Amino acid sequence: MTPGAFLAPDSVPTTTPIRALILACMPTPSKLSPRQIRDLWKSLAPAKRAEAAARKGRVGKTGQLPAGPRPETGRLRDVIANMSGVTGRTVEKCIAVYEAAERDPELFGEVVAYLERSENFHDAHNRMKRVADIDRVRRLAPTQGLFATVILDPPWQDESVSENQRPPYATMTVEEIAAVPVPSWIGDQAHIYCHAPGPWVPTAAELLERWGFSYKQLLTWRKPRISMGRYFRPIGEHILFGTRGGLMLARQDLATIFEGPAGSHSEKPDAFYSLVREASPGPYGEAFQRQAREGFVNLYGPAPASEAAA
Repeated sequence: MTPGAFLAPDSVPTTTPIRALILACMPTPSKLSPRQIRDLWKSLAPAKRAEAAARKGRVGKTGQLPAGPRPETGRLRDVIANMSGVTGRTVEKCIAVYEAAERDPELFGEVVAYLERSENFHDAHNRMKRVADIDRVRRLAPTQGLFATVILDPPWQDESVSENQRPPYATMTVEEIAAVPVPSWIGDQAHIYCHAPGPWVPTAAELLERWGFSYKQLLTWRKPRISMGRYFRPIGEHILFGTRGGLMLARQDLATIFEGPAGSHSEKPDAFYSLVREASPGPYGEAFQRQAREGFVNLYGPAPASEAAA
């Protein structure tokens, strides 16, 4: 059955209260509201779990299913998707938003209100992830220590787009990025690598100067696929390299372009970190770290309880 199709009354679970709820939600083939989808999930989930437990009890050997038709048809999300007139992924996003609000009503209550007001499941799910990330960032504090090489991958905030168009994580204004305590992490001689999308390259160059570095070179990560863009469509990302105290590279034969696969959102490839190791001295520190890497200290960590509370 394709998304948007509706189950026949005889195909719904036989449990009387659940049947009544589903039939009440199915007078016309129109998309259900987010709250109706949530209610369906809460009503059907216990029965599905019970069916799964009963089926597990009838299994003779590991991996062997009992003969005859299985009690349910497909995963619960897909069953609800067929009833709701939306996709299975949309059901997942809807349930995730409501479950987040149940765990922390104060933090995610506004996201549920937005979801029910707009019925925009994708944007509400992104808002949920962004709110969670903002709360995580509030609990961080700068790491203490000096590093010969620092890497920054700032979460640039594009003021020209609406909140719904922003990425699903906490972003920072230029002034907030400028306030990152880079000078406290470096000595008299150091290297810096600052990631910046094309439109932000001039701004990043100014920030390097404010942090006490001299901009020297633009590096480019060439990706295997073309990306979206307002003017030309980029096929890579840029990294500004700067020095402090005239510190030279460890090698003089490294190119300004490197290649590597694209990972999850904003994650940088192994080829970049290999380049840093070959070109610059350690110890290495990385702010806005997307993934822990051996030898690269995360420049932000959990704040002491007293600071987090403040």
